[in-house]
Amino acid sequence: MLLSPNDRMCPIGLAADLIGDKWSIIILRDIALFNRQTYNVLLRKNLEGISSSTLAKKLNRLLDIKLLNVRKDKSHSQKKIYCLTEAAITFMPIIFNMAHWADEYDQPSELFIKPIENYLNGDKDLIDTFLDGLRKIHLEQTPISDVDLIFQELAMIQ
Repeated sequence: MLLSPNDRMCPIGLAADLIGDKWSIIILRDIALFNRQTYNVLLRKNLEGISSSTLAKKLNRLLDIKLLNVRKDKSHSQKKIYCLTEAAITFMPIIFNMAHWADEYDQPSELFIKPIENYLNGDKDLIDTFLDGLRKIHLEQTPISDVDLIFQELAMIQ
């Protein structure tokens, strides 16, 4: 359970309360799709221009609601590596659905649609394979070079 139980809250309202802001979804996208797992990389490469204070607050919030966990970087004692939890990994199909909706009703950049377009049509097997790759990367700490090629391709997007 992510927060204390509230049997009087609608599940949609609860989900909106947990993840209902722009920055949380974008941070999850950056970590899951673009393999941006440190504070500095998230800040420097964020496409939407998140401020340092907002990033710090949102990372702490995502840690509090157990969508992220953190581990120490073996090469640098002060560097934190942000990893998706199982709850965040299972949220990714929702993010793909949001991307599909935006692609259908507006005109997002082809640069970002092209690499994930196969995941936007709801192919359950393909999405399950992607989620398994995220589990390997974030839960088992497998290097992206040892997981499906799509993770390396997405990590190259600036």
